[in-house]
Amino acid sequence: MAPPDSPPQAIPRPQTGNPADEAFYVLAEWYLDGMLRLNPYVATYLGYHKYDTLLDDFSATGISAKVSFYEDARRRLVGVDRGLLSLGAAVDLDLITTDSESALFNLKELRSHENDPQVYNEVLGYGTLYLTILEPGAAEWPERLLALIARVKALPRFLAAARANLRNPAAIVTRFIIEQNPGNIAFLENEVPPLFVPYPALARELSRVLPDALAALADYQKFLETELLDRSTGTWRLGRDLWTRKLRLTLQSDLTPDEIQRRAWDRLRTERQKMFELALPMHAKLFAGHVHRETGEDLVNTIVQEVIGEISSRHSTPERLLDDCRLWVERIRTFVRDRQVIDLPPDTDNFVIEPTPAFLDGMAVAFFNPAPAFEPHLKKSYWVSSIPKDRADSYLREYNDYGLQNLSIHEALPGHYVQFYYALNSPIASIYKKVFSSSTFAEGWAVLCEEQMYDLGYGADGDDAPAALLIHKKMGLRAPINALIDSRLHTGPASEEEDDRWALDLMRRQGFQEEAEAVGKLRRAKVSSTQLSTYFVGFVELADLMEECRGLAGAAFRLKEFNEKLLSFGTIPPRAVRRLMLKGS
Repeated sequence: MAPPDSPPQAIPRPQTGNPADEAFYVLAEWYLDGMLRLNPYVATYLGYHKYDTLLDDFSATGISAKVSFYEDARRRLVGVDRGLLSLGAAVDLDLITTDSESALFNLKELRSHENDPQVYNEVLGYGTLYLTILEPGAAEWPERLLALIARVKALPRFLAAARANLRNPAAIVTRFIIEQNPGNIAFLENEVPPLFVPYPALARELSRVLPDALAALADYQKFLETELLDRSTGTWRLGRDLWTRKLRLTLQSDLTPDEIQRRAWDRLRTERQKMFELALPMHAKLFAGHVHRETGEDLVNTIVQEVIGEISSRHSTPERLLDDCRLWVERIRTFVRDRQVIDLPPDTDNFVIEPTPAFLDGMAVAFFNPAPAFEPHLKKSYWVSSIPKDRADSYLREYNDYGLQNLSIHEALPGHYVQFYYALNSPIASIYKKVFSSSTFAEGWAVLCEEQMYDLGYGADGDDAPAALLIHKKMGLRAPINALIDSRLHTGPASEEEDDRWALDLMRRQGFQEEAEAVGKLRRAKVSSTQLSTYFVGFVELADLMEECRGLAGAAFRLKEFNEKLLSFGTIPPRAVRRLMLKGS
């Protein structure tokens, strides 16, 4: 059964009345459509369904086609006279240019298709999951299921290309994907067939192609566990040159690596001192008989750690974790509305709290997964990952009652969920400002709004207010620590063993993190690069912008107005937001 041709899908074009903008947006539409044609799993993730029946081509021919397209795009984009564009169009030009540069850097220099099996895991996971996020009974189901059949049918060829391409990844990355790939198998084997029950003809076609796909995935799992793992002798380190260049593309920031490091260390020292001052009276009550002879940083570590150790015992259980997240989100929702932090999405919006899909479980403790850029009405998910069985107590102590609230502020309200809702529903943000989303802005906003919430007194009602604030500040140390770890691990000259000791000491002793959090973050730092820097850099840039706007407005400054304007431009780099926000200043 051949899937029908998908109807053309329009790319919304901004109307500015500027002839130079009009010409540029013709080129922009060519780029966006071409990029999504070459990366069809991304197209599906974004809700652009023109290429749903295709699966990403990682054959030699497919890789060559990608390189040719991005090189052609680079030549065309260089020819655009930026000075003739409106400010909004100039930002879009920067976004597209960075995307093409990042793609070429990845294909030609990092060569992730040869060195990182995560590339294929993402295509498998997102490329199937995002065909199935429709509401029950939606009219699009038959078309999406036909596309899913086409991708299932293409899986053996796709996995053959993966096996041919992968050479010698780092062992830690291969082991990580060995853990994740069974999630792809389970999704196809257990979750996909029930979707076809209302459509008998499509179910018969699925039953014809699914066995070959599952057999190919099982063979791929064996390949990962034996052949690829045996030759996984590569390094996860990028080295200073590649890391610095990737950092520039990831952050799209004017801050230099040295300035980021300086500000991160300053933030860490300042916040640790505030934690010590907050913990001292709590320590006097909780440990009246304790006498400490330590001085300086050692005393800070001892006093703060003893207090955190005591209050971290107030935590959820594995069985209650999701329900507790839902409970805290409702408490947070009430506070945001009462304190006029920002207008929230309507209660009828399709927002859910659910387990992390298996193909991503373990990468991070929690995720926010926004609706597709072209389909902002679809489901938005606050994903909570499974608790590692070998470190369950440590995990739950890290994400104690106060930590879980802080996490939910970051991931949901008024963090990622609210930010992406504003971005994807903004009447002034172009589709390019929604598609080419900046993790620096997204993570920076989520950290900034944590600060705003606790500055406004979140958690300050009741006897445990100091405990709530102390845990918030503990979690706030993660942003600078993440940036410090990202830089040293990927650029430093020390051995892996030395760097592991340094990073774990930084997280556990200076950052007061539980073992489960620190060990998981160390792995994450190795299997990813530059993403961990986005939290701190985004926070610094947005916090600086907020203070600049506060200074310009004086007594007229209103936090709610600032927040809503800040989020109205789309998920774009903070430096671009700054230009747009201050253009009338």
